[in-house]
Amino acid sequence: MLSRPKIKAWRILFRTHRMVFQYLDSELRKKNCSISKFQILVLLYFNGPMTPVALSRRLNVSRANTTTFLRRIVKEGLIEPTTEGGSEKRPAFNLTSQGEEYFEVIFPDHIEAIEKVYNFHNEDVNKKYLQIVAGLSGNGEA
Repeated sequence: MLSRPKIKAWRILFRTHRMVFQYLDSELRKKNCSISKFQILVLLYFNGPMTPVALSRRLNVSRANTTTFLRRIVKEGLIEPTTEGGSEKRPAFNLTSQGEEYFEVIFPDHIEAIEKVYNFHNEDVNKKYLQIVAGLSGNGEA
């Protein structure tokens, strides 16, 4: 059963995803960053202030996990609570100027690491991935 071509492809894709994730995480850790922290920073950098609920939905993690990460990143001085997009009782969070500077230093290196991993990639591969996404979302065939 595991040797069926589609099952084999899924296993290869899963193993590849795990190894790429580990590699990118190790590269970010050299800059004192984790994938989780990076994901929050990238969302706030490109989307502006977001509430813990919005962040947890985008990251597909529990609100409790999101809140834990937010507290840690606030202590580092990289993000801060704001009423913009939130309220005093339920604030949103945005990057501080220190957070923006930090992100702008690590982001180009992260892009470089991604491009190193995906140096073989081309538009045909992207189209295949998008076909899978479309099939799973009900917008086409897988």
